[in-house]
Amino acid sequence: MANPPEAGASPQVATRKSYGGKDNEDTERTISVLCRIRPLNSKEIREQSDVIVKVDPNGLAVDVGDGQHFDFDAVVGSDGSQEDVYNQAAKSVVEDFLEGFNGTIFAYGQTGSGKTYTMEGVIDDPEKRGLLPRMVCAIFDFMERSGEHMQFMIQVQCLEIYNEKIRDLLSPDKDNLKVREDKAGGIYVEGASSHYITTELEVQQLLELGASSRATAETFMNQASSRSHSIFVISLEQTNTTDGSRKKSKLFMVDLAGSEMVRKTGAEGATLKEAQHINKSLSALSNVIFSLSEGKASHIPYRDSKLTRILQEAIGGNCRTALIINCSPAKINEPETVSTMRFGKSAKRIKNRAHINKEQSPAELKLLLEDMRRKNKELHSIIAAKDFEIDTLKSVGGGGGGGE
Repeated sequence: MANPPEAGASPQVATRKSYGGKDNEDTERTISVLCRIRPLNSKEIREQSDVIVKVDPNGLAVDVGDGQHFDFDAVVGSDGSQEDVYNQAAKSVVEDFLEGFNGTIFAYGQTGSGKTYTMEGVIDDPEKRGLLPRMVCAIFDFMERSGEHMQFMIQVQCLEIYNEKIRDLLSPDKDNLKVREDKAGGIYVEGASSHYITTELEVQQLLELGASSRATAETFMNQASSRSHSIFVISLEQTNTTDGSRKKSKLFMVDLAGSEMVRKTGAEGATLKEAQHINKSLSALSNVIFSLSEGKASHIPYRDSKLTRILQEAIGGNCRTALIINCSPAKINEPETVSTMRFGKSAKRIKNRAHINKEQSPAELKLLLEDMRRKNKELHSIIAAKDFEIDTLKSVGGGGGGGE
């Protein structure tokens, strides 16, 4: 599991502001972007790096260096808690997921910026646990509050994209898996294992198994740098036993490998190859984000990488999406911080149109059929009346045609 960010000199702390909320069944909404500033780490403190990130008091903007200004949906400063991040970035997506919408939450930033801590945290620590365990807790709380007429079925998957190959972290022998697409289920990874779960403990055990299988390596920037993108997928099926209606939704939790400058990380050999694949896939993601944010591109390059192919629905599709950009406040990381914030600024302009994934019950379909029959009968009556009108006009016209 990820270690918490290190304590140190902190930039100004934002005033928290929640965003998100319920919309209609089929509405357009931009991707929500939260910027998280971590504390200075031991390396930055040791090198006596200046803090060059200043959070606006309203909690909606940051200034970097000499006058570079960025606006976001929310900003959590270096003293912000895991709960702050969940409430301001993830909570509304999780709530919509429980209503039947697909959802995606992903963390982006340079290596060592705190992405894995944000997503996973310390699972068995109530204060330091990350978005994933909090999301799981919210799902089981929702099920407990639901009436006895509701039945639930939950499946989870845990995938890794390592050197442009997809691997099943819960069945590590399954690697180089393929991305497929069908009309019914959309985009999926062929051959990936799905695990049915019934308790929070089972999910925690699977999370720990997936984390232990994930590729990591030590670099100058991070002692346990993630060398892969990890994607945790939870599928929820809700059945109302009273009327037979059913809702199916998926929630993707994506911990992206950190973008990195090789000269800073000291990557070489296999680690250098990993860095090249990481940067290539993140570049493909940036290209997709840029194309979508412009709103004019005739072609979106989703197929340029496995990452963008899997996340196709999350960025520009049927999904509620939140992006958490993780940043260092240190002067020595200013180029990476600015690049990360520009990525978040572009993503903020993308609009997704999501709808509830609901299967109507037999009773609802019967009512719909009766309504269609009624409307059809009304249309037939209108048509018959118009036909009678036309025939009457023709007969009147024909009778007056033999005048003096």
